[in-house]
Amino acid sequence: MGPSSLGRGGIGLGRKSLSALENASLSFLSSIDTEGGLDAVLFLRRTGSVLASWTRDGIRLDVVSVMAATMLASVDTIVEALGGPSSRSISVTSGDRQIIATKLGSQAFLFVIAPRNVSQRYVRKAARELVARLTAASATTLQRVEPRSSKVEASR
Repeated sequence: MGPSSLGRGGIGLGRKSLSALENASLSFLSSIDTEGGLDAVLFLRRTGSVLASWTRDGIRLDVVSVMAATMLASVDTIVEALGGPSSRSISVTSGDRQIIATKLGSQAFLFVIAPRNVSQRYVRKAARELVARLTAASATTLQRVEPRSSKVEASR
């Protein structure tokens, strides 16, 4: 496994006591394909606090985690203001990066970042597999949300 928020090969956990969400985070980290071209995989609370993370070098986890939560909340607010239901999954392409954020109930979400040159199909498949792993590992505490998707395209 590559670098994480705690250094090379480490696992970043938000706090010491292990809830069902945190147990799920330990389970899912082992299923990340670190050679597949992803830049970062973060399992976050909706507040932006990190439950678990895996990142390549040079990613500021403190900034990315809070902005990920802000982005998810912002898109939800925009969609709801337009009369639509909240989305389960959000896909953003900006500059040379692609991002997929997927809600896991009302408490947490998965945030996957990859270079734009990595196949979108691969990134979506990796995100689906990680969500399935997290959902299975934390089925007792995470409520299921109807699958809906929003796609946002931004350019530099």
